[in-house]
Amino acid sequence: MREACPLCEARLSPFATVTTGRKATGRALAFVECPRCELVVRDPSAWPDRAAEQAHYQLHENRADDPGYRRFLAPSIERMTARLGPGVAALDFGCGPDSALIAVAREAGAAMVGYDPLFAPDEALLRASAYDLVTCTETVEHLHRPRAVFDRIVRLLRSGGWLIVQTGFAPEAARFSNWHYWRDPTHVIFFRARTFEWLAATYGWRVVEIAAPVAVFEKPG
Repeated sequence: MREACPLCEARLSPFATVTTGRKATGRALAFVECPRCELVVRDPSAWPDRAAEQAHYQLHENRADDPGYRRFLAPSIERMTARLGPGVAALDFGCGPDSALIAVAREAGAAMVGYDPLFAPDEALLRASAYDLVTCTETVEHLHRPRAVFDRIVRLLRSGGWLIVQTGFAPEAARFSNWHYWRDPTHVIFFRARTFEWLAATYGWRVVEIAAPVAVFEKPG
């Protein structure tokens, strides 16, 4: 079991043990938590490799034009569209193979591009201070190296730029085993409100909103 938090590097402590599969035949799966930033971490021995991760993603049927998928992403879409306007440069970080946010932005006449390490790995898009708005929806829970990714996102945003994150917020340990979100094997880390507060303090962001399932930040000018 890993000892250091992948986000803040504090020493991790036991959090919850769940049973995968049927109770009689399933196996125990441990989760640990960080006492500093409150990130919850799946046992790293159960983290998927890149090939397994990509294969699992391809089982999803998330289409940009699917009304149900757009409803699911509505918390991010509403906050994104409120900040789009003439000249706003926007990036969907972790866009996947078919981004609903990019589709909505373009339907509104906004310029938005997408980056994804598996499905749209165009590193040329990751230029420093290139964007006024970065969205990161249903992405952070997949990150094996979250600190490095947030370091990169900080550099992408211009002063006064916005970051919108959407993810499941982890419940307390007593309710964790009944929470659906950990059952996706590609979800390896889980955020809480305190985790986002730690990120804001660490990077000097202004907290606009932290309310499950979204967190919105502004990079000060």
